[in-house]
Amino acid sequence: MEKFALTIDSGTKGVRGIIFDEKGHERAISSYYYTDYYVKSFGFYEASGEMFWKGLQIVTNELKRKNPEIFQHLIGVTVAAQRDTATIVDQSGNPIRDFISWMDRRSLDQPIKMAFFWRFLFFVSGNKKYTEMFNKGTHANWIKVNEPELWEKSKAYVLLSTYLITKLTGRMVDSKSDIAGHLPYNYKKKCWCTTNEIKKQIMPIESDKLCLLVDSCTVMGPITKAASKVTGLPIGLPVVGSGTDKGCETLGVGCMNACTASVSLGTQATVETTTKKYLELVPFYPSFAAVDPQAYNPEVTLYSGFWMIEWFIDFFEKAEAEEYRKQGKNILDFLNVQLEKIPVGSEGLVLQPYWGQETFKEEALGSIVGFTKDHTKYHVYRAVIEGIGYALKEGLERIEKKTKCKVNEIALSGGGSHSDQICQIMADIFGLKTYRVQTYETTGLGGALAIFTALGVYDNLQNAYKQMVHQSKQFEPDQDNYKIYNNIYSQVYKKAYKRYKPLYKKIRKLRK
Repeated sequence: MEKFALTIDSGTKGVRGIIFDEKGHERAISSYYYTDYYVKSFGFYEASGEMFWKGLQIVTNELKRKNPEIFQHLIGVTVAAQRDTATIVDQSGNPIRDFISWMDRRSLDQPIKMAFFWRFLFFVSGNKKYTEMFNKGTHANWIKVNEPELWEKSKAYVLLSTYLITKLTGRMVDSKSDIAGHLPYNYKKKCWCTTNEIKKQIMPIESDKLCLLVDSCTVMGPITKAASKVTGLPIGLPVVGSGTDKGCETLGVGCMNACTASVSLGTQATVETTTKKYLELVPFYPSFAAVDPQAYNPEVTLYSGFWMIEWFIDFFEKAEAEEYRKQGKNILDFLNVQLEKIPVGSEGLVLQPYWGQETFKEEALGSIVGFTKDHTKYHVYRAVIEGIGYALKEGLERIEKKTKCKVNEIALSGGGSHSDQICQIMADIFGLKTYRVQTYETTGLGGALAIFTALGVYDNLQNAYKQMVHQSKQFEPDQDNYKIYNNIYSQVYKKAYKRYKPLYKKIRKLRK
């Protein structure tokens, strides 16, 4: 009898429920797009817990209705959620306020005051800037300062994954590999920080407001009667710990070591590898806990990522996109054709894709240089794609330098990987063999690997990977294109930020 695993992928744009069989074949999928994010003021980005919970119910019930035979043979379910989206909850796990999204850029005017010893230590070590940045940018700290009465009556500060797992199991528990964000978490030891650890001073969330943690690839609890009633999931179905959406995605594309890089071309673009050794790319910016309980994922994030395609469409192709939608077509198919018409390097147009606040470049703003009268909006479009590629390549070089391991292949995932043209551009920029796997739902596939491992179908993740992850299409770099890109990258792109940095600082001051 066939066995099936269900991953609930609660990403930024929406939630998907994806069912896989033991061989990694995608057997059923249901999607629901979030529409209720809202902005209170500039930089704020929130949504209700009900939006996320109702979305989960919609996809699970649709899966059950459309695939009854497969659904009744589910052996387990896991939740893979967007990172650093959090709120405070009461004793029952119900939100006291709405979730603050990872996209939210609110910040305290002044950091929460730390003991003199720690402030002095950060100063003499040269890390004062980083510690204050994380302190002011921690959303839990913002709630403590601006909504103290809500903080006082809350039971816990939880991530979105913890909230959904609590709703499913009745237990306020989460996987150690789900913890990623502004939290006092010891990523090396994979546990909450103790009182005397540095991160506890920067993000002073009380220990009794942090949830119970268990290893990934283990059962966290069964589906309760109450959860079964609204989701359609069988009572007692095991809920398995896996990892974040990015963590599961990295596993799902077959990035099992430091020689393969997982490049996610999603709303938030990332490049990461998998290592057995813990390392920090910069102070206080950790390698995340991988789905493999014995591994880590060093990562560089580009916060704007392929959201920039939406930005481009909104500003340059809105009417065309609406017309294509009415015809039942996708504007991205049209834009893919335009990519092929623009020469490699966008005829001298070079873009730095820092439309969002960047972890390693806090002053950064977006820029496009090299305009002439001959450039069109489609040159800008290709420059967007190439700029994202350059930024990810720069991130990969940082990881390679730290891990002392040269990457020899790139695994692509995320919305941008649906385009063969974009995949080829990435192969040409990196100068490496680039591939996709058999499904675009790589987060779902990574979650399924965790389920089948936890429930004994495979005795470890390595064996699950060998049976379930299959390369489907490869893109070999064009060496002539690679030379062009490498010249632009080394002679223009890498030098630009250092020269623009003083101007970025001045612009930010003027904006304030």
